[in-house]
Amino acid sequence: MAKAILIVFGPPGSGKDTQINLLLQKTGWKKISTGELLRAESVLKSKLGKQAKKCMDAGDLVLNKLLINLVIKKLKQKAKGFIFDGYPRNHGQLKDLLNMFKKYLKKSDKVLALLIDVSDKEVKQRLSQRRVCACGEVYHLKYNQPTSKNVCNICRKKLFIRDDDKPKIIAHRLKIYRKNNKPIFDYWRNIGKLIKINGEQSIDKIHKDLIIELRKNEILEK
Repeated sequence: MAKAILIVFGPPGSGKDTQINLLLQKTGWKKISTGELLRAESVLKSKLGKQAKKCMDAGDLVLNKLLINLVIKKLKQKAKGFIFDGYPRNHGQLKDLLNMFKKYLKKSDKVLALLIDVSDKEVKQRLSQRRVCACGEVYHLKYNQPTSKNVCNICRKKLFIRDDDKPKIIAHRLKIYRKNNKPIFDYWRNIGKLIKINGEQSIDKIHKDLIIELRKNEILEK
């Protein structure tokens, strides 16, 4: 049975996670998030997890070889499809991923890249209005306001702005995102496997547009 492989991209604040969760609920596909995989293996204290924890505790970037092994382990699982979240992040990881696809995917499997496109101006506007609480709750001054101004609905503590949501940091994050992902987008676009969705719409409209594109590209059944 052919598998569906969807690689999802989007700048910070694009709503990428929301759309991935909606797709997971609809399709029953599995998510491959290298960050989540690393944390899970670390908790299990597996051989890969111990190696990853050693790198992270030392403040080093997790070696690509570790990430490759984690992705391969996930790809070997039985599933109708997989959604990649946060991987690949650069051209080197793209090459690693393509090599994995050659080895572990069948010719009948369908691979597609998705870009939830949001302008830098919109990203800055969205993230600058995000507020968080130490308990983990997240709010937005426009889309998800707390009942009381700057106070968490759950624990009643004062809300604050995350350091990476401050203007200078947002601008830096966007610069890195655009630079690292350009060659990746170019690759998928050049082989006709990149779909772009306008991320400056309602959650429902983005989801509907996405489903239409996935069916049009025969990665999702009608």
